[in-house]
Amino acid sequence: MRRHPVFPSASSRPVPCRAFAPRVVRAAAAALALAALSLAGCADDSPVARRAREAARAGGEVVVAAAWPWEARGDFRYGQGLDLAVEEVNRAGGVLGRPLRVLRVDDRESVDEGRLVAQRLTDSARVMAVIGHLQSYVTVPAAPIYDQGGLLLFAPVSTDPALTRQGLGRVFRGSFTQDAVGRQMAEYAAARGYRRVGIYYVRNPYGRGLANAFEERAQALGVDVDAREAYDPTEEVSGRAYEQTLAEWKARDLDALFVAGEVPAAAALVAEARRQGITAPILGGDALHAETLVRVAGRAAEGAIVASMFHPADPRPEVQRFAAAFRARWQAEPDMFSAIAYDAVHVLAAAMRRAGTTEPDAVARALRDTVAYAGVTGPFRFGPTGDALDKPIVRLQVRGGRFEYLSSALAHAPAADARSLVTAAR
Repeated sequence: MRRHPVFPSASSRPVPCRAFAPRVVRAAAAALALAALSLAGCADDSPVARRAREAARAGGEVVVAAAWPWEARGDFRYGQGLDLAVEEVNRAGGVLGRPLRVLRVDDRESVDEGRLVAQRLTDSARVMAVIGHLQSYVTVPAAPIYDQGGLLLFAPVSTDPALTRQGLGRVFRGSFTQDAVGRQMAEYAAARGYRRVGIYYVRNPYGRGLANAFEERAQALGVDVDAREAYDPTEEVSGRAYEQTLAEWKARDLDALFVAGEVPAAAALVAEARRQGITAPILGGDALHAETLVRVAGRAAEGAIVASMFHPADPRPEVQRFAAAFRARWQAEPDMFSAIAYDAVHVLAAAMRRAGTTEPDAVARALRDTVAYAGVTGPFRFGPTGDALDKPIVRLQVRGGRFEYLSSALAHAPAADARSLVTAAR
């Protein structure tokens, strides 16, 4: 049997890190020592090791990145929520005695840019965690890049269940999933006594997931989905795209219409439904909680009930404290995005304090050990896959051109004057 040489020639031996590769090996002991130094040197040079050394520093800032479409979504008050939370954390002594700083990075709502952002942040040893992104279609492919580089990702608003089905140990979701929204809105429909509903959804993962969850739960509760149709997200934002389908649906005399779409297209759909003479109550997913719904649909949006994760009129003490602080700081009302951004910063800071370090793996363990953090957007408790457990939705109703908080699932009639809205839409 041919014996393989213990030490292959310099030309055939792999050199994992050039800085420590010897040109000539004269003895076994020297070769083993140099090889060990080579591997140690490369390991020490990795982002994971450099981040661990940075986390062990006694001083300096704790840097958390916020990956978000900052330029495109300037109308959201997400940044104000982040800033308010950072100010509060630092006034209370920072994180483990170190000041907290949020680094803003724009992902442009692009899959390619999101991946580039993830790689750049992973390569930076100063960054301890990332709060991001807005769109699930950006977050899901970026998540493995963060995890592979040893960086913790806290996704505040990505509702796609696929995010936490990738087996990634450093990825956490701060919101409910679209499946949870669909189920809870179906339960609301059943509680209202609706027995025949139609579902109109956007043809993308968000719309399909939301529509499927609503339909499955509705049917289990004895609610019949009598009509279902999808619209293309690339279609022109105009009622013409829905005109024929909605005209046919009017004859079905549905008890309610569930819209699993995104504004502004979904707002045009709502306006067209009323123009066609559909007086049935309109229910919607969380993506309809946007001022664009009212701006585009106008009076046709009146009475619509949509899901959300926050409203400043929620009487819970956590919400009222946050809303008062936000108004005092920014002279404006907090929105859903400012609330979840605020929660994301405080949840991460609390986990770092419990961990006694900012090192991502230790912080991930602390997040999983969280029993119940009382956040503005509800309690935070994480399951094995990183999902936030038991996150309830908040139901809002459009009244007088504004979103009003529903104090209970059955607080208001879904559309007090639907026929007048139909007349106005025409």
